[in-house]
Amino acid sequence: MSHPYPIREIARQAGLSEATVDRVLNNRGGVRESTTREVHQAIKDLDRQRTQVRIGGRTFMIDIVMQAPQRFSLAVRAALEAELPALRPAVLRSRFHFRETGPVEELIATLD
Repeated sequence: MSHPYPIREIARQAGLSEATVDRVLNNRGGVRESTTREVHQAIKDLDRQRTQVRIGGRTFMIDIVMQAPQRFSLAVRAALEAELPALRPAVLRSRFHFRETGPVEELIATLD
């Protein structure tokens, strides 16, 4: 498996020894399947962390368009706003377009 990370970094991420990570990456055997999965998961986690660093400081805008009863749309809004801070380092700003009823044409106009 190709990766841009030093064995030491993968070992730290996986909580394993460098020797174990080296055995997994070079298919030397003598390693449990669960340990092999941990090494590959550590590499995936490092990839995800690298992506998060790249999006740091960027702001993304999301629009939520719903035609639903108010009690439902307010619950959706509260749930989303509770989760947005956890998406750091990305910054997401949300705009809500809620309504209970209306013609399809108006909904399409909002989407456009």
